[in-house]
Amino acid sequence: MTRTKAASRPRLRLLWDELLSVRVAAALRELGFNVSWIGTDRDVGVPAKGSTDAQVIEYARRTNQVIVTSNHDMMLLCDEAKQRFVWIDPRSRKLTTEKQVLLCFSQIRHWEEILGADGDVCVRALRTKSEAIESGEAARLAGQRFKSLQRKQRTKTKRRNDDASLQLVAARDESPDDQGEADAARQELRTVLGDHYEDGIDALDDPDLADQ
Repeated sequence: MTRTKAASRPRLRLLWDELLSVRVAAALRELGFNVSWIGTDRDVGVPAKGSTDAQVIEYARRTNQVIVTSNHDMMLLCDEAKQRFVWIDPRSRKLTTEKQVLLCFSQIRHWEEILGADGDVCVRALRTKSEAIESGEAARLAGQRFKSLQRKQRTKTKRRNDDASLQLVAARDESPDDQGEADAARQELRTVLGDHYEDGIDALDDPDLADQ
């Protein structure tokens, strides 16, 4: 029975990037997969949280592990260092912990097949499938995705700023009639308050109100 369980376990050694859910990595480990993650105290020598990408890659190379990441900068450095990785690619959508669980649990054995068939390729893990990909191509695609998101964010920010500027200009460019009505209303308010104020002052000296 022990041999059967051991034989069913994937041969991959996976190192989870700290930007991904630690709970997913821990769950896979509980199921018998050889998984570690940045910052864990379960394995000796694992880089602490906040370690540089270079430190993570050096550790992965030394311990013969495949890095699991969705980070563009990490993939660029992995490509330069010839370090293999699994790219979790949500296609610019938020990948919740629950969706990470479904993706990783359903595809991890396919990752093993891809990485085992060719010692140079990496894995691109999409929501419904995994595919082999060269590390340079993965880094290029991730970089394009990152730049596209930056452009969209700049466009949204510019649109908000433009809307605010238009509102400010509209407020400054009130027609003379509107401005005149506003000035008249403010003057009337001051007059009313002034009358009440004077009435109050006069009442202090009114002998008929002295005992009230």
